[in-house]
Amino acid sequence: MHRHRPLLSRGFWIQTVDRKSIQRYNAYKYQRLAGGFPVRSYLREMRQKSGVALKAMARDLGIDPGFLSRVERGLVSAPDHIIEVYYKRFGTLPDDITSPPEFGYLRENTAQYRVTQFTFPFESKPPVPARADLLPKVQASPLHDVPPVFYLSHNPYLADLTDPTRPPKFVPLPYTNNISAGKNSYVYDAHTYHTKVPPEGLKLLIKYYTRSGDVVLDPFCGSGMTGVAATEMGRKAILVDLSPAATFITWNMLTPVPAHRYLDAIHCVLKQAMELEQRLYNTHCRVCGRTVPMLYMVWSYGVLCRYCGREFILWDVARDERPSPRESKIRTEFPCPYCGKNLKKRLLKKTRRYPVQVGYKCCQRGLKEAVASPDEHDLALLAKIERDGIPKDLWYPVDPFPEGVNTRQPIAAGITSVDKAYTPRALWAMAYLWDVAARWPDPEIRTKLFFTLTSLYQRVTVFAEFRFWGGSGNTANFNVPGIMNEQNVFRAFERKAYTISWYLSNAPKVARQFRISTQSACWLPQIPSKSIDYILTDPPFGGNINYSEMNFLWESWLRTFTDNTEEIIINDSQGKGLEEYKKLLTKALVEARRVLKDDGWMSIMFHNSSAKVWEAFQQAIFDAGFAVEGIQMFDKKHGTFKQFVSENAVGYNLVLHCRKAQAPQIIEQNGKAEVHRQIIGFIRETLSRSRDRYVIKYSHVPRKKELDYRKLYAEWLATALPVTRINISFEEFRSIVDRVISEHDAANSVIRPK
Repeated sequence: MHRHRPLLSRGFWIQTVDRKSIQRYNAYKYQRLAGGFPVRSYLREMRQKSGVALKAMARDLGIDPGFLSRVERGLVSAPDHIIEVYYKRFGTLPDDITSPPEFGYLRENTAQYRVTQFTFPFESKPPVPARADLLPKVQASPLHDVPPVFYLSHNPYLADLTDPTRPPKFVPLPYTNNISAGKNSYVYDAHTYHTKVPPEGLKLLIKYYTRSGDVVLDPFCGSGMTGVAATEMGRKAILVDLSPAATFITWNMLTPVPAHRYLDAIHCVLKQAMELEQRLYNTHCRVCGRTVPMLYMVWSYGVLCRYCGREFILWDVARDERPSPRESKIRTEFPCPYCGKNLKKRLLKKTRRYPVQVGYKCCQRGLKEAVASPDEHDLALLAKIERDGIPKDLWYPVDPFPEGVNTRQPIAAGITSVDKAYTPRALWAMAYLWDVAARWPDPEIRTKLFFTLTSLYQRVTVFAEFRFWGGSGNTANFNVPGIMNEQNVFRAFERKAYTISWYLSNAPKVARQFRISTQSACWLPQIPSKSIDYILTDPPFGGNINYSEMNFLWESWLRTFTDNTEEIIINDSQGKGLEEYKKLLTKALVEARRVLKDDGWMSIMFHNSSAKVWEAFQQAIFDAGFAVEGIQMFDKKHGTFKQFVSENAVGYNLVLHCRKAQAPQIIEQNGKAEVHRQIIGFIRETLSRSRDRYVIKYSHVPRKKELDYRKLYAEWLATALPVTRINISFEEFRSIVDRVISEHDAANSVIRPK
């Protein structure tokens, strides 16, 4: 028998039971357990017998092929949903599978089996409604206070966790190691948010600066990653954010429920929604004529030529489809199909959206989907949905989008309210699922159903841009794409539910002590002075993300909105410029200094490409009475979409480690000439010493190797911030680097990567 370490933090001993008893727990699909082997050991053989490639299966599940391979071989615990998907796709185990598994072997004829594959749900659970008409008629509010831990306003119980008389951990020097933590983790993927920091990296800082039982404060908590990291390490967390959408997400991240209870509810909801899914999304297989569910529909705007004025469909002209989806793209420049004049996509006037393609699965071998142009049935279905409208007993938000930086484009495109951000079909599906969630009898599961629906965010709206390689992003802006991907809402809901179930299955079973409050960070009267052991936070990065605008889509469904009076932002629609941003940030940091214990530390993460924003941020820290004791980089490994398409987007967070200053801080007011001289010296020394560290190799997009300007800029900032006024933007820094390399590449052996 192979020896291997346990695959779960806690395991279960279960009594030997017969086949019929095992089959009662349908979510886990055990087969042949009486023979002594768990199903997971057969996953690879089940897939191979059906002729499905590993990469194709991983792509369909939306996970990394390497991870799926480890799951199949038993090297990591199998998420529950993967076992279910295999069973649904490939049916029962083939009769000719008789060889013993490589890992996880269970001996025959023993009184007990050690279950290391996954938690087997013998614990009791509340009954799941069998039909939608058995749900309560009255909807529950999606958001409400949960004393003493969660409040949609000022939480009066924040002081309960604090002890001003207990000294903080003695830490004489700041944390010095650079931090690298990837985004592809169960907790990170559970729910989207505009800025998230991997909790694996945060745990390094929390471990260094605190001890068990200490209180960690995040006054800009966002999606709650600081709270997740702190509570999993036995610390107490106080989490504050101005946005009710943010605190709602945080509340759900810190209150995991058993995954099997959650998935039972998801399966019940989808079963109840099956008839509506057929009404909204059924199409016909172009090969066998069978009725199948549509996975997605592609919509393209019609546009007008700037020269001849004739309309054409963007999809027909701009599409550049290659054998490889990764090489396929929508061209940004192309000739007019009528007059032949060269056109730029971004300058063309849009008319209306046309359906141009449907995707479905039926007769294809393996997991490859079929694509086809919409047929008469598809067009008739769209017309019927438009004509009949959404049932009047289903609620959905119709709040008008506020005038703002990120809402200008949708408003100009006629998307003036939240309901218009969805196709009629998607809005009907969302309204139905929201109604079922609101009437769910179990309050714990009800909240998680709402959480699952908000996690869809822009993926099921008209802001979801079509990509040849599949999927869709949740970018921090409301971009109206020329070619849009309308996903089947029910299938998107199911996929996202499985992703959330991974987090629920793997979340540590620990007692979590936390308080969540929805309020401004500029005023925290509930927290006593000098009562916080450690502050770990990342405030808004200037005008990079307009949180109150981007959260409006969530908050319209949750029926609670951000009061942006003290939103720390650069936003001309709110009348807030750089000076207002600095004043509000200083006010928040002054309050942070008040509640922090005298010997406590504050770690604050920040990035921006603007020299003026860096200077304002730097000045706010010093004006609030903090001294910067150390700085290092936090590398999230995977860049954002903006960092791939924008040359002047900064890709590395800096972590500034601060303590209360004992004397006023003095910053060197160097002129640009002196700063240029310092930068040139820094670049020459750094690249001549280790230039290989600054080469980017792209494996997921077809781009050549290039110099990592972002890393260089972050490292220069780390050396300059504590003592020098930052007056050089990232764009200026790039030009200096280019000049140094072109002038000194021969003498210093610094060459551009080829």
